[in-house]
Amino acid sequence: MRVDEISESPILSLIDRIFELRQQGSEILGLHIGEPDFDTPAGIRSAAARAMEEGFTHYGPAQGMLDLREAIAERLHRLHGIPVSASDVVVLPGKLAIYASLISTTDPGDEVLLPDPTYLFEQPVQLVGAHPVYFPLREDFSFDPAALERAITPRSRVLILTSPSNPTGRLLSRAEVQAALEIARVHHLTVVSDETYEALVYEGTHVAPASLPEGVGRVVTIGSFSKMFAMTGWRVGYAVAAPALRARLVKVVEHTLTCVPPFVQRACLWGLRNAEGDVVRFREELRHRRDRMCQLLEEIPGLEVLRPAGAFYIFPKYRIPMSSVEFCNRLLEAEKLAVVPGVSFGPAGESHFRISFTGPVASLEEGARRLRRFLEATSASSVPHPI
Repeated sequence: MRVDEISESPILSLIDRIFELRQQGSEILGLHIGEPDFDTPAGIRSAAARAMEEGFTHYGPAQGMLDLREAIAERLHRLHGIPVSASDVVVLPGKLAIYASLISTTDPGDEVLLPDPTYLFEQPVQLVGAHPVYFPLREDFSFDPAALERAITPRSRVLILTSPSNPTGRLLSRAEVQAALEIARVHHLTVVSDETYEALVYEGTHVAPASLPEGVGRVVTIGSFSKMFAMTGWRVGYAVAAPALRARLVKVVEHTLTCVPPFVQRACLWGLRNAEGDVVRFREELRHRRDRMCQLLEEIPGLEVLRPAGAFYIFPKYRIPMSSVEFCNRLLEAEKLAVVPGVSFGPAGESHFRISFTGPVASLEEGARRLRRFLEATSASSVPHPI
C-alpha cells in the first residue's frame, strides 16, 4: 500500500528513544523540537472561550469564515504586498495545506522539486503518489538556479520553496525568488511557498513569491498561526491560491477536515486584530536566544555555524566522520541532549544537525556545554594513536 512505502524520518526513532529514556528516569534536554516555550497569548485563549460560549461550536464553511479570510488577506497585502482577497484564502492547518496543495497539483508519478536541505516534504509528496526530487543548495544554503535546472525533467510539476527555512533559517533574497519564479515559468511549474516562519525574521526582508509579478497565478502561499502566535497545538493556518487551484484546496478540506473549528477561527481573528504586540515580543525574545546560541556554538571547536536570518533553528556542520543519525544517537545516550539528525532534511543534511533555540537561555547554555563535552570526547577518541 502507498502509505507503507513512505520513507520514515530519523526524527521518529529519535523521539521514540527520548520517550524511552525519560520513562527510565533520564532527564533529557530537548533542543530538537520546533516549538517555543511561549504560551498562546491570553487574549487569544480568551477569544476562543468566548466564541465557544457564543455558540461557535457547529460546522463552519470549508473555505473558512469570511471575516478571518478577510483579515488574513489584509495582513498579507499590508506586510508582504501579496495581491490577495478573501476569496483567494482557504483556512486549514499548515501541514494539511501542504498535502492539499500537492494532491491538487500532481498526478501519481509526477515529480516535486525540493531544495536540499529542506523541511519534511518528502513524505507528503510520497503520500500523494508523486516522487520527491532533491536539488542541492549552495554551501551557505543559498538558492542555486543551475542546480534546479539540472533536476528538472518532463515529469516535474511542482517546485517547493520555504523562507525562512526550516532547518537552516535561511531567508530567500528577492533575486533568488525571481530566479526561481522564472525557472518555474519556463518549465510550467506550480510553486508551493511555505512561509510558516514569515513573522520570525531577524535580519533582511521576507520576500513572498506571490508578491512578485512573475508569481501571480503560479504560487500557492502557505502560512501558519502556530509560530506567529505560539498556537502549535491549535492546528490552524491557511493557503492562498488562484481561483481554480483554490477550489481544489477547498474540495480537499470538504472531504477530509470538513472545516477548522469555528471557535479556533474566532481566536485567530482576535489575534490578527489585537496580538501584533505579542508577535513582536516573541520575535525579540527569539532574536536574543538566537544571538546567544550562535555565540555559544561558534565557540565550540569542530563546528561550522551559519547565523540564521529567521525561524528558530541553527544547522551546524560537524567534522567527525560519522553519520548524522549516529551523531545524534550517541549525543543523546552520552549527554542526554536531543538534537535532530541533518539527514532528516535531505541527503545534503549529512554531517549537520538541527538545534532549536526555543527554550530559555539557561537551557541553551547547558545544551552548549553538553555538546562541547561530547565533541571533545568524541574527537579525542577518533584520533589515531601513534604506534
